[in-house]
Amino acid sequence: METQEISDLFPLFHNLNTETIEWLVSMADSDNYESEEVIIAEDDWGKAIYFIVSGWVKLENIYSEENVTLEIIGKGGCVGEAGILSTLNGNSRVIAISAVEVLSISAQRFLQILFRDSQIQNRFLKLMVSRVTEYQKYCQFHRQTGKVRLATVLISLADKYGEITEKGIKLYPFLRQDLADLAQLTLEECSQIMNKLEEKKVIYLKSNNDIFYIFNIKQLHHIIGKLGNE
Repeated sequence: METQEISDLFPLFHNLNTETIEWLVSMADSDNYESEEVIIAEDDWGKAIYFIVSGWVKLENIYSEENVTLEIIGKGGCVGEAGILSTLNGNSRVIAISAVEVLSISAQRFLQILFRDSQIQNRFLKLMVSRVTEYQKYCQFHRQTGKVRLATVLISLADKYGEITEKGIKLYPFLRQDLADLAQLTLEECSQIMNKLEEKKVIYLKSNNDIFYIFNIKQLHHIIGKLGNE
């Protein structure tokens, strides 16, 4: 990738000088994964940080009977950053949900980057603080109604990764089970809410046809505002 592309794509590296970005590129490895391939296995946490150049990945917790999706990350995001400072993700993994291209930097090299550049160091610390804040919100998530939880998830994905088109906000056609996990719903509950949103022409999701649009983002915000205060 060109230095300007990296600067534009990843918030951690926005507006860094060319020399610093070139140094980052020289330390990074480029890898490609197919859908369903594991990017970070349970025993791989802390070895590297991965920057998503294209495609989609999910962070999931591994249980004895099922895997539960905790987060979906797309182009411009990163995974494995927490493992640089801690290896507490031993029961989790990161798996590709589409074809994915990543830039990976080993933990040792990334720590060198943090020590060398105070600007990246400050941004990384802010990223970690934002992760803690998101987790605190997630812990309170279950208190909301299922409809509010799902609307919140859809708005978050749209804000982070949505592509504005004439039809509406276009997103990757995520599996309903992944959306159900994110919203802390059963698959049946998620499908019922999604079907009602489709009936009201708020969204349109057809996984088999690779189509997912949010037609009316304002209605999703209305759901949060109206039901969230009840």
